[in-house]
Amino acid sequence: MNLAFVDVGELGWSMYIAAHVRWYKEKTQEKVAVMTYPDRRCLYEGLADSVMDIPQSFYTAFDVRRQNCLGIQKVAPDILKGFLSPYLEDSYYVPDYFVMRCKHPFGSRLIFKPYKYSEKIHGASEILVFPRYRIGGWYSFRNLPEEFYTQLIERLCAMFPMLSVRTIGTANAAYDINVDRHNYINWVGRSKSLQDLIDWCQTAVAAVGSQSGPPKIALFQEVPTFIIGHQQHRHMVNENWSKTRVGFHSVSSSNYADINVSACVEEAVAFVKSNKRNI
Repeated sequence: MNLAFVDVGELGWSMYIAAHVRWYKEKTQEKVAVMTYPDRRCLYEGLADSVMDIPQSFYTAFDVRRQNCLGIQKVAPDILKGFLSPYLEDSYYVPDYFVMRCKHPFGSRLIFKPYKYSEKIHGASEILVFPRYRIGGWYSFRNLPEEFYTQLIERLCAMFPMLSVRTIGTANAAYDINVDRHNYINWVGRSKSLQDLIDWCQTAVAAVGSQSGPPKIALFQEVPTFIIGHQQHRHMVNENWSKTRVGFHSVSSSNYADINVSACVEEAVAFVKSNKRNI
């Protein structure tokens, strides 16, 4: 029997699963499969022996807006395993130690390496902005006001006229912001998979976003990143696996909307000015 892991939780926790799969592939002879959402296949292709799509029945049986770490909020880990196991390819099984909850079960069996780029991107240097906006679901309280991103984009475009400012996010989880600046690119809803985000990191000199998966990926790809959130040590130290330059603005864990927009914008712009990389 061969091992299988299921990636249906928050994006940031996909990085732990990928690191665990890499440990298996580098340290053992085991065959490993991953079942995940179609847009996350790129995180495992070329790494796992098999990558499987989540079955369509999953989307009606569970509320995917309630992603919680490795699983779904208020759904017992065994329920998720039991539902998905029949859809695994023959000879693969989810090991007992893989508990889909808010504490990863991998111990030290982790090897973190930046994700591979699918193609070389040539073009102007950019600043990436991740305007996270969850509608409903467990973590919607982490949304920053749209005004923050609008002011941020305006200031970045004005301060760095020779750079492009690109927003990235999915249509149902990011603000669709229109700003009339020659160097602003609204890419929200245009990416087909996470590979686009990973690839754009090649031309990024810096990134800004609230505590979520995309800023962690930018840091992982060695892009200096400014994060607004409530877990500073976690994101600056524990989960900054590439030891990338990072800035952090702390907010209340229960209300991200309670933020001094102008002050935070200026703090983010100052970070970009002082820490943007030369590429």
